[in-house]
Amino acid sequence: MSIERLKYEHLRSELERHLKRLKEAFEFIETLVSFPLSQEDVKFLLSRQDGTMALDQVAYRFSKFQDSLGKFLRVYLSLKGENVDNLPMLDVVLLLEKFGFDVSPEKWFELRNLRNAIAHEYEDNYERIAALVNKIYRELPYLESLFNRLSL
Repeated sequence: MSIERLKYEHLRSELERHLKRLKEAFEFIETLVSFPLSQEDVKFLLSRQDGTMALDQVAYRFSKFQDSLGKFLRVYLSLKGENVDNLPMLDVVLLLEKFGFDVSPEKWFELRNLRNAIAHEYEDNYERIAALVNKIYRELPYLESLFNRLSL
């Protein structure tokens, strides 16, 4: 098996794990409150250890998923015969779009900005946390669909 194929398999496994844990965190949150979350829901979740852990899991797993997905896109294209080693992420996304994937530079950077925002949010801004977690929740089917389409 080639080094690129090994990277692909490793990243695929990593992404599956992040996606699974992210879905589990959302499922747990839904046992306590309903989506979309309000700032009161966030305040309630943060008042509980298990709720705090679930929100932390969402932030961590989404960040890791988004980071790993960028690497995965490169390895996927490389295995398809594309030379993407020195391409900026914008060009990688444009190449994927050219191949018919439902991804655009705007969408990719929206998700990247969401990752950056959730990674730097403070616990006392309940309204902002609710908005970010709700956005991740809404984007989950899209991310899962994109990931599943990247199968070799």
